[in-house]
Amino acid sequence: MRTILMSALFLFVHLGLNAQGKLVVLHVTGQAEYLPFYGAKPLYLAPGDELEVKGKIKCKGSGAVRLIFDGIPITVTGTKVREVEEIVKTATRHSQMSFTGRFFSFLNESVNEGVTDEKLKKHHRRYMNKTSGGIKGFATPDVTVKAILLTTGKLPSANVIFKWRNLQGGGPYLFIMKDAAQKEVARVLTRDTALTLDLDQLSLNLDEEYIWMVERGEKDHSAQIPFEVCPSQVVDQHTDLSNEPAFQSAGPEDRQLMAAFLLEEEHFYYAADQIYQKLTKQSPDNAIYRRVYASFLARMDMLPEAEALIKTKQ
Repeated sequence: MRTILMSALFLFVHLGLNAQGKLVVLHVTGQAEYLPFYGAKPLYLAPGDELEVKGKIKCKGSGAVRLIFDGIPITVTGTKVREVEEIVKTATRHSQMSFTGRFFSFLNESVNEGVTDEKLKKHHRRYMNKTSGGIKGFATPDVTVKAILLTTGKLPSANVIFKWRNLQGGGPYLFIMKDAAQKEVARVLTRDTALTLDLDQLSLNLDEEYIWMVERGEKDHSAQIPFEVCPSQVVDQHTDLSNEPAFQSAGPEDRQLMAAFLLEEEHFYYAADQIYQKLTKQSPDNAIYRRVYASFLARMDMLPEAEALIKTKQ
């Protein structure tokens, strides 16, 4: 069975033992049963199921189930009937300063915020307030062209797709790229709302900040979106998790989700998006992947795409 990313485990829900009193199933290997109360008919567990703390869990044969509770990842194995409350009480977790702790906290928030339209909108507003402080002119009223934020931060030295929202009446749009001294590096006129550029061919300097923006006519323009170029070897260095115990014990898809989290943490948004796209394409029925990705898109000011993603399988 395809492994559900451990990262998704963390983002799925933020539950507390004395708050909502529920756990969320992140991944099931083989078969595992849940008995909500004595004498109840056993229920086979599946990713996304919410469980009350008052209940019992039993795995069949070599089966195993991964749960998340208030940011704490829990693995249950063995054919012995286990009290859920005891499982939660005995579970321990790493410090929030560790990679594992940060990752689980991130997953808790992302998955919880990706459940409904209303939560996504609140999540989006909160992050846009943070983002607008770091991008010059992002939230000012005279900015009429909305740039997509996937192409801020650190970009690969390869083909990159720059995108923006269409204005009423459409293009043509003038795409402009400048260096730190405001010298133009690229200028392209297009009727589309997306433009693919090979940043390697532009011979941009590494570790130097550039900006891109879009104009239409004399009045309409976007904010100036900052970015820098980082070659693939730099990305690999920033996402080397080979020494992390949680990464070592994770399956292939779990590792991808962990890498996506770390990429976002290091401002490699474009690369993180490519991983999320791959995961949701590989597992279109996986609700956890969709919620994590939807939360990410909301943080990138792509609320319509985020809402469409969580509605796909509801």
